[in-house]
Amino acid sequence: MERRRPHDLVRDAIDGDLDAIERVVDQWVDRLYAWCARLGGPTVDAEEAAHDVLMLFVRRHATIREPDRLGSWMFSACRRVVANHRRRAWWRRWLPGPMVERGSPATMDQDLDDAAQARRIRAVLDAMSVNDREVLTLCYLEETSVAEAAQILGVAEGTVKSRLFNARARFRDQCRDLLGDGP
Repeated sequence: MERRRPHDLVRDAIDGDLDAIERVVDQWVDRLYAWCARLGGPTVDAEEAAHDVLMLFVRRHATIREPDRLGSWMFSACRRVVANHRRRAWWRRWLPGPMVERGSPATMDQDLDDAAQARRIRAVLDAMSVNDREVLTLCYLEETSVAEAAQILGVAEGTVKSRLFNARARFRDQCRDLLGDGP
């Protein structure tokens, strides 16, 4: 049996093969969920946002011209979907109704301290510009290489390195201001 390359699978999905589309969706669901969670922050339902990105892929797969650009297409779609979800979350703040806090209550002091610090660090990330948050998410949280991040973001590797250098400095300064000594 001939082994198929990922490029072939993506090409088949772009050409409308329903099995290939389903396999691409299965391959991308976890990564998209992680991107949505990290880019969207606590105000965005990451599962719903990832579902929206995947539905966008299912509806618009034929618009992808190059199979090797699927990662860039997915990340770009993810950015747009998360931005839309964040806007909706902002509007929901002003609508009447109770706010529900997600997560289970921590019972030990250390858990509370860790959760509080994680919220403060998340607040720093949420306050950063989209470009800073994207490059930090891809290079540090997702552990992609500079070359992969450049392809996904559709920019030169030097641009990723520059953004990463500046984003790290801003993140470090903000954490120092917020936490005292920073990470």
